[in-house]
Amino acid sequence: MKFSKLLQKNFYPSFGSREITSIVKRQLTSNPFFTASTFPHIDALIAHPTKSTLFPLRYTIYRSFHSSKKTLNPQSSRHNKYQSVSSIKHLPSSHSVLSFLDKSFSSPQNSLSLIHGASGIAKHSNNFVSTVNDKQYFSVCCGEDSFFRRHDSLGVADGVGSWRNVDSDEFLIANSALYSRKLMHYAYTELEKYNNVKDVNPTKIMQASYEQSIRDCTLEGVVGSSTALIAVLRDDELRITNIGDCGICVIRHNNIIFRNEEQQHSFNYPFQLGIYSYDKPKDSQEFTIKIQKGDLIVIGSDGIFDNLFEDDILEEIAQFNNPQKGGLRVDPQVISDSLAWRAKAVSEDVNNVSPFQSRAMQEGLYYQGGKEDDISVLVASVI
Repeated sequence: MKFSKLLQKNFYPSFGSREITSIVKRQLTSNPFFTASTFPHIDALIAHPTKSTLFPLRYTIYRSFHSSKKTLNPQSSRHNKYQSVSSIKHLPSSHSVLSFLDKSFSSPQNSLSLIHGASGIAKHSNNFVSTVNDKQYFSVCCGEDSFFRRHDSLGVADGVGSWRNVDSDEFLIANSALYSRKLMHYAYTELEKYNNVKDVNPTKIMQASYEQSIRDCTLEGVVGSSTALIAVLRDDELRITNIGDCGICVIRHNNIIFRNEEQQHSFNYPFQLGIYSYDKPKDSQEFTIKIQKGDLIVIGSDGIFDNLFEDDILEEIAQFNNPQKGGLRVDPQVISDSLAWRAKAVSEDVNNVSPFQSRAMQEGLYYQGGKEDDISVLVASVI
């Protein structure tokens, strides 16, 4: 549907395309970003949207006319298709049509970026999951874990396994794996809207993803919950939000300079997002870490951090990293594979002392060996 028809259908049914064009132009003239030379492009946007140089601005222009609170599935920016009318998070109609054109929106690309690898081994498998996104989701599923990765951000979610003990019926299906996958999928698509935008808050990304996931699961009759962690790189800052017991550590010169703490209500009962959970994204931990070139970032579900101590992680990485000879010598994918296999070996060994065993004993509980679980790990090198 043409952009003018979209506006006409929903807001100005009695107006023609020319009148709608005039309305858009009047709003644009109030912003110094636009000059008279821009107007032909506005006409092109309305007549032939995908060919216009203003095509990336179509949703912002559109949402200045829209004041409803509807939400539907966001689409990745890789798709050259209009979103459904109600798929956009709308600004109040009183906002300027281009109020988003501040310094943060037009800022240059990050001075630093990430090259990364990701590995997943499901609990009852000895094979890596495919890390190629399918056509339906931009997240990767690993048992009840899910994760995503982009050039500037990473995320992991761990579906809460106790939902497996909940009986499904014709109205409700317990499926934490699907819930965690939706959570990471929508985090990815939400971040697509912030390419090269400095002012991005990962907690707000998690909130948007949470709302979309809850809506989907309500419509589909799915119940479940998940922990989640999102990390976004902006210039020399790594911005992190975490709810639950997923983990992240930043390694510089073979030393861990940052490691988050687990967020739990009680032992083995993490904070979690879900339809019946009282925890919300606003309850998440927030961190901002100064990053520099050569740093390594390791993110994982508790399948990694319940089975590997910090020294284990450093030891595994050290064989691939030599600060005296220029730092990392291999693709981060090799490191993530190595960490996943090591965690898998520990998880199946009842004679190996694990972090999970140590914490259980501190709680006065008898436990021996590693913890069998889905294992997801992402390793990123800052370049």
